[in-house]
Amino acid sequence: MEVMRVPPYPLTTTWTLPIASYEYVVYIEDLVDHSVEEINLSSDENGKLVYELPLTKIQFDRKFLIRFYDTEQEHILYEENLDIVRPYVDPASLGTTASEIAEYKQLELVARSIIDTEITDGFYNSKHIVQKVGDGSDYMSIWEDVNKVLKVYENNILVYDVDNPSINQYNFALTLDNSAIIKTTTDSFNRVEQGVINLRPAYGDLALVGSARSVDFPRGVDYIFVLDIGYKTISPDIEYATTLLIEDLKCGKLDYYKRYVESYNTDQFKLQFNKGLFDGTGNLIVDKILAKYKVNIPKPGAI
Repeated sequence: MEVMRVPPYPLTTTWTLPIASYEYVVYIEDLVDHSVEEINLSSDENGKLVYELPLTKIQFDRKFLIRFYDTEQEHILYEENLDIVRPYVDPASLGTTASEIAEYKQLELVARSIIDTEITDGFYNSKHIVQKVGDGSDYMSIWEDVNKVLKVYENNILVYDVDNPSINQYNFALTLDNSAIIKTTTDSFNRVEQGVINLRPAYGDLALVGSARSVDFPRGVDYIFVLDIGYKTISPDIEYATTLLIEDLKCGKLDYYKRYVESYNTDQFKLQFNKGLFDGTGNLIVDKILAKYKVNIPKPGAI
């Protein structure tokens, strides 16, 4: 099941289950951090069960596994995906009747999928986990498009939680250019930007006391960062591009076998297609809009 993450909130889902008037154990697993929630809910006399999504579950575009167990939690009676996704354009803004909105909902799903094939990570706002090892500096470089640091685990110990400040051992933030994670401070502070070279000390008559300090991300220490990444809003040009694709789909303008035929020979039924059949979205205006969002190297690595 895919649920559109659009106001008004909260969002509710309705499930048709095999046993009517029965109390189920509902198992919900976050497929990003694998956190699990279990609650007891009952179906009505028609086998319908209503699950209201808490606000904590609709802050981001997220994917869940939802299972419905029997009361003894021995058998899985039903399971399905539960995807909470913000659409690129709200279907309710395109249609007026319930049937029109339902049709536009399906067309938006297809249009969004076409755009996602061109833009690797799409235009979602999601929760993301990055696991890294400290390199002996005061910066933890991040390639992802990060909005906020949500949680930090240091050697498997939770040392920072944005929603639970009372447990925080440190405070973390992003650099002003969003290129790295740092520990925050209000004092004058000259950060170490690379690993310090450790040389064997030469002992003399005088000892240097207090001449060195520990770095914020010591070499070899394991860190897990839970991050808020992606697009907080959908820009108007992406909404327009999605609308164009929806109209093309609705009017049958994306029939590739009709648009890219260069030659057709009735003798042996020989067809020749233009190479554009395999490039782009099928709409030149949409391709031009998406061009500025493409990156040549999605993630750094060996070439």
